[in-house]
Amino acid sequence: MMVSVADNEHPDRDQPTPGPPPALPPPAGPPPSWHPPAGPPPAAWQPQSIPPVDDEQWRQFQEFQRFQEFQRAQGDMPSGSHPSGQKRRPVWLRALLSKWLRRIVFLLVLLLAVNWAYQHYFGNPDEDLPASQTGGGKTERTLIFATNPRTAVRMVYDDIAHTDPVATCRRFETPEVEQQFANHFNAPDCATAVQRLGAEVTSRTDYSNPRFPPSVDLTPGPDGSVVVSSCALEVRQGPRLGQFTVRPIPQSKGTQWTISRHEAEPNPCR
Repeated sequence: MMVSVADNEHPDRDQPTPGPPPALPPPAGPPPSWHPPAGPPPAAWQPQSIPPVDDEQWRQFQEFQRFQEFQRAQGDMPSGSHPSGQKRRPVWLRALLSKWLRRIVFLLVLLLAVNWAYQHYFGNPDEDLPASQTGGGKTERTLIFATNPRTAVRMVYDDIAHTDPVATCRRFETPEVEQQFANHFNAPDCATAVQRLGAEVTSRTDYSNPRFPPSVDLTPGPDGSVVVSSCALEVRQGPRLGQFTVRPIPQSKGTQWTISRHEAEPNPCR
């Protein structure tokens, strides 16, 4: 039993030991017909020399770098934005500063100036005349004033009863007659006189319709005018208004009458 184990522990002496690997054949040489190319051998590689950079080229290079940096900075901004200090003008300001708007404004001013000059130097020659004479031509076609001397005087009392300066003062033929009326009541102008007289009225109904007694003569004189004295009238609940001279407006429709003169009368009447 011991012999068999020993036999198993030792290799078989009859087996051959492995030898070295077989040798490789030598490399094949160039074919018999090959020859090296004619000419000098290739030169060895050498680094190319960089030409020196002058100051001007360096300055241009730096400017180009700064330009690229500026473009990159602009690219980071949102679209439609503008650098600080360069804000876009509002639409209304751009419209006001536009060339066409300035031209239109200039033309409008020029037209207004021409119209004013024409009216000032070549206006209607009748525009300085009283409304009773011109009336814008209305008295020839329309009934504006009273059609008889009695109504002409009563309408003055009625206008003052309602404290209407415009209606009262336009019944006088000229501004001079208006001023006569104002002076007789110690007022600076006709409108002020109407305001003061209207404040003295205690009953509009009674004052606006003074009574003309039969003794009041309304017959036109040689010049066609009629004189009406307030002292000859029955005036109630307010002041008497003095003496009126009324005359017909030439070429007026229905023979309209206007007040051509005013005179003061004593208060109270004698």
